[in-house]
Amino acid sequence: MRRLLNSLDRARWLAVLLNWFRVNIPPRRGILILIAVGLLIVSLIVHIAYLASNLNVWLGLCGFLLLHIGLITGFLGVLLSEALGKGYRE
Repeated sequence: MRRLLNSLDRARWLAVLLNWFRVNIPPRRGILILIAVGLLIVSLIVHIAYLASNLNVWLGLCGFLLLHIGLITGFLGVLLSEALGKGYRE
């Protein structure tokens, strides 16, 4: 376990990702919530197509995945916007 934590601590890709979040999310706090709303709307359309297509399994799976990815993105957006507080421009 210690080896895994040490490798994550030294991971360059993780440092780049965290730096990107630190720089880009505070001025655009609501972007994750807007992406989540878009995913949920697409999920609704896919679920309607699923019901209209006589219960196609792949459409049901795509709708299910879009729904849950949208919900996770929305919750992540709410958590990050709350933690980041007011942006530096406000």
